[in-house]
Amino acid sequence: MLTSVSGPAPPRRELIPPAAVAGMLAFAGIPLYIHVPQYFAEEMGLGLGVLGIALLASRAVDSIQDPILGTLADRLRRHRELWAGIAGMVLALGIAVLFAPPAWGEPLPRLIVGLLSAFTGFSALQIILYDHGLAQAEIAGGGYTNISVWREAGGLVGICLAAAAPAVFAVIFGSSIAYATYAAAFAVCGLVVLGWMRGNWCVSGKSIHRAGFRQALQASGVIPLLIFGFVNVLPTAVTSTLFLFFVRDILRAEAHAGPVLLLFFACAAGAAPLWARLANRIGRKSALTIGMSLSIPTFIGAYLLGDGDVVPFYIMSAMSGTALGADMTLAPAMLAARIRGGGSQVFSLWTFLQKTALAVAAGITLPLLAATGYQPGSATEDGLVALAIAYAVVPCLLKLVAIPTLWIIVTE
Repeated sequence: MLTSVSGPAPPRRELIPPAAVAGMLAFAGIPLYIHVPQYFAEEMGLGLGVLGIALLASRAVDSIQDPILGTLADRLRRHRELWAGIAGMVLALGIAVLFAPPAWGEPLPRLIVGLLSAFTGFSALQIILYDHGLAQAEIAGGGYTNISVWREAGGLVGICLAAAAPAVFAVIFGSSIAYATYAAAFAVCGLVVLGWMRGNWCVSGKSIHRAGFRQALQASGVIPLLIFGFVNVLPTAVTSTLFLFFVRDILRAEAHAGPVLLLFFACAAGAAPLWARLANRIGRKSALTIGMSLSIPTFIGAYLLGDGDVVPFYIMSAMSGTALGADMTLAPAMLAARIRGGGSQVFSLWTFLQKTALAVAAGITLPLLAATGYQPGSATEDGLVALAIAYAVVPCLLKLVAIPTLWIIVTE
């Protein structure tokens, strides 16, 4: 029998530091997945075809290493403090390599080395963070949704800061060093947050770590949720890859990219507790379905937008962000409630599938767009049509596949 949707939860003082770690990771994640493609295409001069292949290869390696990191995290459980410190340094190094000024090295080697370093550190921290929450719930006797809400809300705050940071730094320090300033700010943020979390990593549940990976996967509902998680993240993977290109070349509103991202993720953060309350009343599965369904009209509306349609795009972004709050909060909680042992390894598989979706999105959409004639900043009419289809129509179709997948293969 599964633990109740909410149940008891750890005290707030134990939930805030992990939420801060989630925020730090999100502060790194948004630039990695949204700003890197545009930065290397425009500032570093990489073609979309080469960029797409490089992103696909780097993210594929990152995906493959996640199960290995999960296994190591379980075996080195007693050394979580050291693990977290090394992972944080590796992540900060990768961010620095990626966002150093354009003249500092050749673009392709920088892209590959920076991504692999950043992805490795990011994954190592994310895996133990999810496992930490799982152990917290085991000790408390429940509270999966509450723990998830705090963690994901912290992540959404970090996302909001990351969405605003490049634009703010560009105004304060100049556009030429805005991203380099962001990299320095992230290093300071990581040092502070991981220092705050020090001494809190070694949480051990009563029985949660005794079972192995195979037993964990055999727990009722784990594999269907992993499959659903992959399918459900594909629409977001596509839109995150193409967002900045869409805003600049379709809407002709590049100055609004930062504010739109900030609104999008602020709505997701604000909606997360509401989705949790709704899940407590009608169940996680039903609440998640409502959230997923809300995103469909936003995709359709985005396809109809054109030059100067900024206000409608803000409205659609707010709706889409609200829908994302359900995805980010309820799906991980549904998975956590089913895991019976091998937590780090199961969540490493979860992140593996999520990153595989991002790799597929970048590796397929960017080269295909290049083949249609789309080039950032100087696209043909056919290229712009292809960009609009890839950004809006394709994610809509993918979400229409994800909803029945949830109901067909996932049990409450």
